[in-house]
Formats: sequence, C-alpha cells, structure tokens
Amino acid sequence: MVPDGVGSVSVGGPSRTPPSSRGDARARGWCERRPVSADVIVLGLASVVRPTSVAAVYAFLAARSPTPLLLAYILAGLALSLTVGVAAVTIVHVSPPPPSVTSTGRALAYLVLGAASVGMALYYAFRDPPDRPAVERPARPPGALRRRLAQPTVANAAVAGVATHLPGVFYLGALAAIVADRPGLVSGLLQVGVYNLLWYAVPLAALASWRWHPETTRDSAARLTAWVQAHKKHLIVTVFVLVGVYLVVVGVVDLATG
Repeated sequence: MVPDGVGSVSVGGPSRTPPSSRGDARARGWCERRPVSADVIVLGLASVVRPTSVAAVYAFLAARSPTPLLLAYILAGLALSLTVGVAAVTIVHVSPPPPSVTSTGRALAYLVLGAASVGMALYYAFRDPPDRPAVERPARPPGALRRRLAQPTVANAAVAGVATHLPGVFYLGALAAIVADRPGLVSGLLQVGVYNLLWYAVPLAALASWRWHPETTRDSAARLTAWVQAHKKHLIVTVFVLVGVYLVVVGVVDLATG
C-alpha cells in the first residue's frame, strides 16, 4: 500500500511549477514590466547633440519664419525614422524568432555596430583637422546640405530632416535592443517613440522655445551652435568611441552569458 502523498498525483491541490519554469517566467515578467530598455536610453542620449542637426536648427531659427521650417524638418525626419522603427517592431511581433536567435542576434549586432562606431571615430579623428575657433578656421566650400540651409525653404527643411536622421549605428543598435527583449507591440512602439523623442530633442526644444521665448531663442541657439562647431571633432570622436566600447562590451557579455 502506497502512503498518501507518495507517488500519487494531487487532483485538487495547488499545482507546482518546476524551478526552471518559474525562473523563465520571472525573467519574462521582468522584461515585460521594464518600460524602456536601458540600451535605448543610452543610445538615445548619445544622439541628442549632433553637429549637423544643431547647425540645421540654427539656420532655421535665423530665418524670418522659423516655425514652418522646424515643423517640416521634424515631421519629414520622423516620417522616415518612425517608419523604420515601427516596421521593425511590427515584423518581429507578427513573426517572432526564437528567443535564442534574438539574444544571439542582438549580441552579434552590438559587436558589429560597436566596431563600426569605433571605426567611424578613428576615421573622423584622422580625417578632420583639429578643432579651432571659427575665426582661425580656413574657409571651405559649402557642401550640399549647407547650401540648402543658406536660404532655407520648407522643402529644403524637409530634405534636411531626412538627411540628418537616416538610420545609423545608434538607431540600429536601439532597434536591436528593442526587438531582442521581445516586448509587446505597444511596449516596443513606446520604446521607438522614446528613442525618437531623444533623437529630436534639439529641434523640438527649439520649436517650443521659439513659441514661448522667441526673443532669447536665437541667441541661445547661436551660442550652442558656436560651441558645437568649436568642439565638433572632439564631440564626434568621443561619442562614437564611448558608444562603440559600450556596444562591444554588452555584446561580449551577452555572448558569454548566453
């Protein structure tokens, strides 16, 4: 005769979840509760101050009517960047790959993008001349974007919005972080929105400042532009190196612990 509770199956009692399943459930629950990936925040902050975007915003503020130019710049850029982000999140949500594929894919993407970021830092470090004050810099022929911004129109502002917000290392890294966490559709789209909010922080702040404080906005933008241009090389190289090292370290850790 078998004693009660030994070798028998409880019919009405509470079910027990294997420890490994409980751990997986906790991990899934943590990912679902986490509103925004830390990698998205880091990469978004690295995208806030960029010399080309700051120069474009200053050119628009120097125009007679900055508001339509800033709106065209922001909306055209968002049309591209949000389309890419929403498409990536939606595709992965509709046809999700196995978790091992997404985690390994993120690690490999981080390694590739991190190496590319460091490579771009080295390229800028050896290609561009040292930072010097504007009065000491030799005059250079303006590029296509600078010529468009010399006398900006709404159409030129829209083109500049797209040209300065093409998906690059930082945005692709953020998308890799989002899809690898396998969030719900709403959570994934929210994270795309958070990254783009940081990416467009300068033009959005300029638009709001012009709306409420037009008398000081141009002067503030001029000071910011002058500082960014005076430290352009150091700013670009430093940001690319820091982001590149960050991505490589996270990618190596993911591969080692995965």
